[in-house]
Amino acid sequence: MSDVHSCPTCNARAKKIIDPQSGEPRLKALQDDEVAAKVVQLKLMLQKEKQRNEQLKTRLAELEQHN
Repeated sequence: MSDVHSCPTCNARAKKIIDPQSGEPRLKALQDDEVAAKVVQLKLMLQKEKQRNEQLKTRLAELEQHN
């Protein structure tokens, strides 16, 4: 998803792909379901990282108390 561009023709969201026949880069429009699925995936990843961050903060606080 980091390869998202704006289409110069219609200004739609598109991802850059390489045409297998010609080898030239092309833009392929992103479908709303693709975007929605990626957003859900990113939200889940962010939630996991927040939980991990809290666990690490708690562990750090415990270690600081023992020293």
